[in-house]
Amino acid sequence: MEEDEEYIENTWTYVTLCGEPTLYEGLRFAKDLVLANLCLRFLIQYIPMPQNVRHSVSLVLGSFLLYFNIGPASVWTVGITVGSYVLITFLSMFTKRYRGLIVSICVILFLLLCEVYVVNPKMWQQIRGVQMIAAMKIISVAIELDRDLFKQMLNPIEFGGYIVCPANCILGPWISFHTYNQYLDIKFLSKRWIKIILCNLCLSMMFLVLSNCIVPWYIDDDVTKWLVAYRDAQAFRMSHYFVSSMSIVSMTSAGFGLTNDCHSELQVTKPFFIELPRSLVQVVIFWNIPMHQWLKNYVFKTCQPYGQFIAIFTTYTVSSLLHGLNFQFSAVLLSIGTFSYVEYNFRYKVASALEVCCLANPCVKQCEHKYKKNSFLAVFVNTLFSLITMMHLAYLGVMFEASFSLQESGYSYFHTINKWENLNFFSHGLAVFMYVIYLMM
Repeated sequence: MEEDEEYIENTWTYVTLCGEPTLYEGLRFAKDLVLANLCLRFLIQYIPMPQNVRHSVSLVLGSFLLYFNIGPASVWTVGITVGSYVLITFLSMFTKRYRGLIVSICVILFLLLCEVYVVNPKMWQQIRGVQMIAAMKIISVAIELDRDLFKQMLNPIEFGGYIVCPANCILGPWISFHTYNQYLDIKFLSKRWIKIILCNLCLSMMFLVLSNCIVPWYIDDDVTKWLVAYRDAQAFRMSHYFVSSMSIVSMTSAGFGLTNDCHSELQVTKPFFIELPRSLVQVVIFWNIPMHQWLKNYVFKTCQPYGQFIAIFTTYTVSSLLHGLNFQFSAVLLSIGTFSYVEYNFRYKVASALEVCCLANPCVKQCEHKYKKNSFLAVFVNTLFSLITMMHLAYLGVMFEASFSLQESGYSYFHTINKWENLNFFSHGLAVFMYVIYLMM
């Protein structure tokens, strides 16, 4: 009895010592985002102003927020914004085609050159996400210009206000220029709006405490290596949910993601479908919904005429390049692309052979399978694939747990390989096995 009481007391002490500073830092970070975006919302809500002035307000507030959060390193975001606009304007003088392709190549090369030759590793880790969001916005504008989705070329104020908008210049998520422009016109204030901000703020703090304090504690280091891998991967996933929830707080504070009747339309991730996944394909979709839409609209559909595998491979290659020259990210993203491609096709063959609803995505109500989703066979098969997906997530996410110094400088080739070697390259071997079976069916 005394041992149980001592254990409970030690647990509470640990959670308190870890939770209090974690919450303090999280709320301090949230304060800057909320204040900047509330300023944007109140200014455009109460002061009548032309559209270009609203873009100017977004540009100024976003620039201050960037400098306040990343300091002098914000010059690289300004550099990629100004350089891209000059390039798009120059290309528009000569051609109405290939602007998207040329700008995409130049922007990605700029990111890679900065990472390798210009910016020190510690600083690059701090601005990587900011630069990636800016790059996605720039590329989407260039491609939409090629698709004639703009009546005319954006002026510098519109372009700059979109790129450094305080609602999503720090954490994202990506939204198109048209969506950004539309939200600047929406005017509302209601209790529902405040409730959405507070609910997502509480949710983000919960995920932050889970990531830093709870998940690393509830499984000991002396258990099996797969449980340790699952723990470390889950802690990383919780940190992703924190960022995603905080990005909704930032966007909602500025009034983005809401309509005049104040119903939330913005979704960044779906933790339930990731923690209890049906398939790796759905994990890819729900991990970052806006980025999935960006990759689908601007990369996958462009490459789809060249074949399904080429389109998938190119999509994950572009995604990995946007994350930078980091072997860890590239290895994980390309592995996910390969695993999900194999899984999708393998499950299609299994569904056809057994006449059971076990596709990577849920079947429609009028599917032709003999054994529907609620049948014993369908539940059994889908549960088996869900367990395999959870093992994939543990395998792929395990290397993101590391010391703080390693996170600052970036992960090496040996770090990634050692983590996977410790798990006997299970997921890669399973993917090869499934692909061989798929070819034989």
